[in-house]
Amino acid sequence: MTSIEVAAEVLKVSPSSLIATRIKGGLTNESWLVQGERDAVVVRVSTADEQALQLNRASETEVLQLVQHTGIGAEVLLCAPERRLLVTRKLPAETMNVEFMRDPVVLRSITALLRRLHSIPAPASVQQSDLMAILHGYWSTLDAHHEPQHVSPARGYATEIALESAAVAQRCLCHNDVHHLNLMSDGQRLWLLDWEYAGIGDPFFDLAALCCYHDYSPSLRDQLLLAYRGELVDDDIQRLQRMCWLFDYIKVLWLRVRGRSD
Repeated sequence: MTSIEVAAEVLKVSPSSLIATRIKGGLTNESWLVQGERDAVVVRVSTADEQALQLNRASETEVLQLVQHTGIGAEVLLCAPERRLLVTRKLPAETMNVEFMRDPVVLRSITALLRRLHSIPAPASVQQSDLMAILHGYWSTLDAHHEPQHVSPARGYATEIALESAAVAQRCLCHNDVHHLNLMSDGQRLWLLDWEYAGIGDPFFDLAALCCYHDYSPSLRDQLLLAYRGELVDDDIQRLQRMCWLFDYIKVLWLRVRGRSD
């Protein structure tokens, strides 16, 4: 089915009354903005090797319901993992950009959004964001394709950080992909999109994503920690630094695995 046909099915209108525009961005999905006279929706079609990239669509479905009900995510109109389809109502907002992400006022708003997300009670059926398991999954895929550069001292350091994270007492619902293209704002309110890697995990991984994707300086990292924790202590500074290293390392593995899946 085309994006227009999917949207017509959901909105119960004639396909001829709809116009679709391809949305740029997204490395694991194809998305379209489909507009009619009264409604506008976003149709997402998964195009990824979901097993290789460790995508759990059943867990994503649960998370989407949670964040919709708490006002952090978009309204879900259709979630059909068996059809690789997701349809959400278009938010009355615009995608963020890198410059905004580095503004101290905006940073505090994003931090407040993350604190809110991390306080949402999540059922045990939501997947665990097990960093050690993620590493082993990507290593196994790359090893099967004989990529020896991944047999290196970096594995030992990554293992050390992942085990440290696993021992952290605070486990909560995390987005795990806090990129400006996944954040929308109407000037007063923020929403997060793209929950396919969300799970119950270490909140510092969300903070690390924010830092790494947007090249936060040490000063901005300190401001982030102060806004998130209410205080700035050396242990947190050092742990965020290690988690940023691990996030960047996992991102490289993900890109290589995705390249093998294309």
